[in-house]
Amino acid sequence: MSETTSTPWPQHLEQALAGWLPWQRWFASKGTPIERISVASCVELVDDLDEGGPRGLLLVAAVHFVDAEAPELYQVPLGIRRSLPAELESSVIAALDDVVVYDALDDASLCRVLLTLIGRGAEVAGVRFVAEPIAGFSAANRSGLTARRMTSEQSNTSVVFADRYILKVFRRLAEGVNPDLELHRALRQVRSSHLATLLGSIEGSIGGRPVTYAMLQTFAANSAEGWSMATASVRDLLAVQPCAPPAAGGDFTPEAFRLGAAVAEVHADLATAFGTTTLRGAELRALSEGMSTRLAAALPQVPALAPYAALLRRRFAEVADLPGGVQVQRVHGDLHLGQVLRAPTRWLLIDFEGEPSASIAQRTETHSPLRDVAGMMRSFDYAAQHHLRSATPQPGTSIEALRDRAAEWAAHNRAAFCRGYADVAGFDPIDQHVLLTAYELEKAVYEAVYETRSRPDWLDIPLRAVRELTGLIEAPR
Repeated sequence: MSETTSTPWPQHLEQALAGWLPWQRWFASKGTPIERISVASCVELVDDLDEGGPRGLLLVAAVHFVDAEAPELYQVPLGIRRSLPAELESSVIAALDDVVVYDALDDASLCRVLLTLIGRGAEVAGVRFVAEPIAGFSAANRSGLTARRMTSEQSNTSVVFADRYILKVFRRLAEGVNPDLELHRALRQVRSSHLATLLGSIEGSIGGRPVTYAMLQTFAANSAEGWSMATASVRDLLAVQPCAPPAAGGDFTPEAFRLGAAVAEVHADLATAFGTTTLRGAELRALSEGMSTRLAAALPQVPALAPYAALLRRRFAEVADLPGGVQVQRVHGDLHLGQVLRAPTRWLLIDFEGEPSASIAQRTETHSPLRDVAGMMRSFDYAAQHHLRSATPQPGTSIEALRDRAAEWAAHNRAAFCRGYADVAGFDPIDQHVLLTAYELEKAVYEAVYETRSRPDWLDIPLRAVRELTGLIEAPR
């Protein structure tokens, strides 16, 4: 890989990064032996060391692994100070010579530098700080805003400025325009109302190939995450007495209905922005075979799936014979309750980047909108099961009764979501049973692999879904 720099990076930092990177939540290849780390890009944004302030570098590290041909690219904005404030001590990457190197996204002053550069529409050594054509933003000075790093993300890092703006910094970089930025720009053009306003971005190139470093949006203040709302509803439901009325604890179905309608509106907006096509014949067979191929890859990793393999292949094969074909388009790509926010007046969809470990080409493929719907169906199931892991039955009930109530909650909210979707789209996803079930099963297989690797005690959730969706056990209604 060619290396491009506008400024030297600190010597001996490669070894420090090799020890620091694998411990970060957003580092994808934990446990994989690192051969070496090289610099793919290093651009100086500010240097106030002589005035007692920080030096800021926008650094991209190329991580080379022992048994891999291509390196992975990770964005690591660096701060460098001679004297480190106490609040930054937990962010240290290395102490080198007479300076300390640390994660710049924990330094409010360096985060404000990024915001100011976007506001100015600046370009620094080929890195473009782009202000979108939003009235008033590019002309304003944003240097005085407070900045705080969010702590809930897994794949990226976001910084919130005075509860007005949010800068999402993509940690693992891939060649091409990030779909999150691409889809937000396209949806803005068709005036989609279910996403936060795009304000700007940081873009550039590495080795002559385009990359997206970050994107800036309005911050959805006073909003609640869909996952938190849904799991709170389940928690309250499980806490009430068995004889309590069905709505006790807070009925989530009205919100599920509104969420379904919002997702359908975004799908319609994406169809307007990018168009649709229909898969038939060989293309439809390829869709079906792709599902079976992913199952084949999962089986060695999840032996517990083996008893269901034949049934799963049969369900996937049914997709190839769908009459009329399957309409496909650009979709969200990774939709679940953690990717939606309930703002005061509407639902918002966030994080359109797709699966971060996939290539940009894979993340920009077209799919049936039912793939997103299936992701939400599985998310309702997980929300229902979440509190069962630690639930204590009330006197007069049992854990089996709690499981039944949680399953009924999931079924009611899945149905409400689909009714809301149908209210906008004109068709109920449940009526397209063959395709929706195939997508749900494909998602459950993916979940089974994840749980086997990360949370073996949770493997029963996707396995039960496989049994229900293949008809081996009766699903709650």
